[in-house]
Amino acid sequence: MAAVATGVLTMVLTGIPAVRWIPNIAAWLVGGVAAIAIVRTTPRPRIWFAIACAGVLLLAATLAAPGQMDVHRWIAIGPVQVNIAALVLPAVVVALAKLGSAHRAPPILATVLIAILALQPDASQAIALALACLAWLLPARTPSGWAAIGSIGGLAGLSLMQPDPLLPVAEVEQIIGLAGSIHVALSAVALTALIGLPVLVRRSRPGGAAAMSLAIYMAAIIVAPMFGWFPVPLVGAGMSFVLGLWLGAALLAATLNGSETR
Repeated sequence: MAAVATGVLTMVLTGIPAVRWIPNIAAWLVGGVAAIAIVRTTPRPRIWFAIACAGVLLLAATLAAPGQMDVHRWIAIGPVQVNIAALVLPAVVVALAKLGSAHRAPPILATVLIAILALQPDASQAIALALACLAWLLPARTPSGWAAIGSIGGLAGLSLMQPDPLLPVAEVEQIIGLAGSIHVALSAVALTALIGLPVLVRRSRPGGAAAMSLAIYMAAIIVAPMFGWFPVPLVGAGMSFVLGLWLGAALLAATLNGSETR
């Protein structure tokens, strides 16, 4: 909540139109309600598989959707442009980790997902997903696991080489700078809130690959704006990160209801 609140406050104080920050508040409220429902469920392996497959289909749909300067990351739902990777990947990260490398599907699905992200292109999401997959691929120490690591690593590297002509948007990629222009304390609160999120997720289930995977993913997308014009999650304008991280965290919490240990 602190990250979203500091972002909204920054946008209000810098005169950003309400249409840019109201979706963040709405997404936080809707995501919170959805999370309450999700944490009461007990997902089974077929549900994890369905979540991962749905993520692949939705990401693939972005390639057919109208792009911006040949960048295809969004699907329009009425007047709202939804960043599909930001919306679905937190849940997909948890689902892949729960299925694990013992199943044939997760390494294949992860490879396809990162290939799509490289085609969009979205380097920050491709690298974040690749790093997150290491949480369940590395412990397996199998030939197929090493092959999958090589594949997703190569595709993530390819995403870095893809041209990204989009210019930064002040309230999205440069929101921390905007907060600092108001007062350094505001940017400090925003950064502290962001940095604390992956730590909290990791500590929620210290021995679980799903918690480690989601924590790595979150850390990667939080750090990414330091190295390029990538969206700042939660603080920056955009409902997709807010909803997506709510869903991922709720699914992770729901794993505590089951008997699985992964």
